[in-house]
Amino acid sequence: MTKIKGSLFGAGAVSCMLAVLGGCVVVADDGSSGSEENEIFADEAAAAAAASQMRFGVAPQWNQTYAPPASGTGTAATGPRNVDTVVIGDWLLNTGFTSTHRTKAADIVSRGKTPYFFGYIGTSMTKKALGSDHDCDGNPSEKLCTDGAQWVRTNAAAIASAYKTAAQGIAGAVGGREALIHLEPDYFQFSEKAQGPDALTKDESDQIMNGILRAIKDGCPSCKAVIDFSPWFSKEKTAWAQSAAHFYQGWDRSVVKYVGLTGKPFPFTEGKIDNYTYRQITSELSLPLVIVDAYTFGGGPINVDSTWLNETNVAKAVDMGVAILILSQTGDVGAYDSFIARVKGGSSSSSSSSSSSSSSSSSSSSSSSSSSSGSGSGSGSGGSGGSGGSGGSGGSGGSGGSGGGTTGTGVRVEGGNIDVSITTSTSWSSGYCKDVKLTNKENREVTWTLYVPKEGTIYNSWNVKAEATSTNFVFSGTWNAKLGPGSNTSFGYCANR
Repeated sequence: MTKIKGSLFGAGAVSCMLAVLGGCVVVADDGSSGSEENEIFADEAAAAAAASQMRFGVAPQWNQTYAPPASGTGTAATGPRNVDTVVIGDWLLNTGFTSTHRTKAADIVSRGKTPYFFGYIGTSMTKKALGSDHDCDGNPSEKLCTDGAQWVRTNAAAIASAYKTAAQGIAGAVGGREALIHLEPDYFQFSEKAQGPDALTKDESDQIMNGILRAIKDGCPSCKAVIDFSPWFSKEKTAWAQSAAHFYQGWDRSVVKYVGLTGKPFPFTEGKIDNYTYRQITSELSLPLVIVDAYTFGGGPINVDSTWLNETNVAKAVDMGVAILILSQTGDVGAYDSFIARVKGGSSSSSSSSSSSSSSSSSSSSSSSSSSSGSGSGSGSGGSGGSGGSGGSGGSGGSGGSGGGTTGTGVRVEGGNIDVSITTSTSWSSGYCKDVKLTNKENREVTWTLYVPKEGTIYNSWNVKAEATSTNFVFSGTWNAKLGPGSNTSFGYCANR
């Protein structure tokens, strides 16, 4: 018997008093036993069920081919069959989207997987212009760390343009299906003190990254961004950021789906890697986490990490907010493939969970969407809502009475004829995150307020003011409080159940 008080694996004021083969009893800080009604895991099967919420991926090297067998388990030569996300080992560099990217992306999509790109265009362009191919890698004297910010500042428009061209190429290859783009590993380096007086300011850092995000949105509407997190971040190194959360504030979250880690070993651990735990990263950024435990600093392979081939470890990672785990296509790939099949219930359902359209989500989270439209006058009737991602169906839509709209789901919008789309971006046993998009259908400017039936407690939100009554979450705009005719805005929130 395993007793866990509070959220998964004792997130909160609990401590493990006994850890032995077959069980761990978690009790309150005062030594009393945890409440039975708050027990989360009763046995290993429950841990496996929690672990099954994880999405799994593989990261081949640029010279490896992903061609898994039709049945059985894959090898390092073929790649694991049961993953649902596949990294394109050729990163997007200053050369942009090439025929190799197109061929690999199209093949990955044809296999029912989600392609995962690494976008390193801005940094690659900068290194080429500076005449040095060296990354910083902790050496503040490298040209990229001393002169990079000034070049990025001067050439921000060119970087955004290159990303838009690449995004258009990706859109052509994936045909409306979802693709993930992990953006600019170590982007934080351009705001470090090592850049001297030329270090990017907060406004410049936000504007340059938002230019890249807009380019992706315009060039590939079905693409979603993974913003890179540098776990070695510290406010002592930065020219202005007071915290990791502060550094990322101001980025356009309407394109962003995850925060990601790459570039060094990221084994399972509940402790810190550099300066952050996995839970701290998801908490500070209010985003689910992608761990790419596959590449070294220089891009070389890290063999399949056995610390992740454990249901309990993966279940704990899910509770920390880890949504996707991507391991290497080197080492014991067969063991990794077998582990995924076991966690997913012995089936290869995960291999077909890639998005079939830009509105789909993975089978690892129970996604749903609902839409509503508020009418300026008259009484409304409910209509059929759109379908959600894997695991969920759309709510019913409707037009409302004067000044607002209502739906069968209890969602209500005030301020005018405003279309509402709510989609679950990720979900785990103790919480969830949702994306919201509002579109003004009127030919006048409106000021909106959105009411969503209360489900749990909001612990993070972005691009919105979030409050709660006894029955509803109440959302209102900040910088996006007013919507012009035909315009839209997006925001999101995460809540504990």
